[in-house]
Amino acid sequence: MNNKTESQGTVTMKCPVCKTPKLLPTEKEGLTLFNCSKCRGNWLRGVEYWKWLERHGPNLPEKRNRNGELSLAEPGLHIDCPECRFRMAKYLVGHGFSFTIDHCHGCKGVWLDRNEWEALREHNLHDDLNSMFTAFWQDEAQKEARKRRLEQIYISRFGADDYAEIERIRTWLATRGNKQELIAFLTDKDPFDV
Repeated sequence: MNNKTESQGTVTMKCPVCKTPKLLPTEKEGLTLFNCSKCRGNWLRGVEYWKWLERHGPNLPEKRNRNGELSLAEPGLHIDCPECRFRMAKYLVGHGFSFTIDHCHGCKGVWLDRNEWEALREHNLHDDLNSMFTAFWQDEAQKEARKRRLEQIYISRFGADDYAEIERIRTWLATRGNKQELIAFLTDKDPFDV
């Protein structure tokens, strides 16, 4: 037997992460997602998402400064589409998130690991999935990821407190017209030893 149940002609989808549990339909915000009971991931059909966007109305403004308490599952594995079996591509979410979402270029469906939909919804990014697959969004997300990696390097090198202080000074220096003079003063061994 293939992926279709012969009596109904409908596709029986298996979880692309767990491989065994059958994905079951569930309703969230008026949108049908197919949920895995084991890993709690969600499959979102591309056609369903576009129809939902049309009903959804205008794009909601992003909520940037929210600290979610959700535990996310980012296995980081490449997975195959549960519908058409194409290998799915990973896309960075960015906008303060470090996880990726998986997108099928064949059927345009999206795999969201545990709590990713909820995290996106908390920040009003759930209505931006279509934008996340654009080059512009990915360029910005990659810049953000590089900045985060560099910050972690500097924090490990200087310590969190010193890094925070030097960032405060850098921000202050950027607002000064005599920035170069101030830097010269700071880096001089002893400006008062004349």
